[in-house]
Amino acid sequence: MSHLEKFNEYICQVFGVELGEYSDDSTPDDLDSWDSVTHMDLMALFEDEWDLSLDVEEITEMVTIGLMKEALKRHGVEL
Repeated sequence: MSHLEKFNEYICQVFGVELGEYSDDSTPDDLDSWDSVTHMDLMALFEDEWDLSLDVEEITEMVTIGLMKEALKRHGVEL
């Protein structure tokens, strides 16, 4: 499974959505289940999957799906 497939799997799993129900522009306003708890659950999955250590500033700046991808890319995750 590619990194992008794993990323999408985690988004679907944590936010309870199907592939295609979100885009890079999606925000917490677009996904009802995206709250602070699910956001942190997702960050923990990213850190575990790709052996990352995300700092608080990075985590709070990830306010869209696209910004999550950009942050992971900065950490060397090829999506």
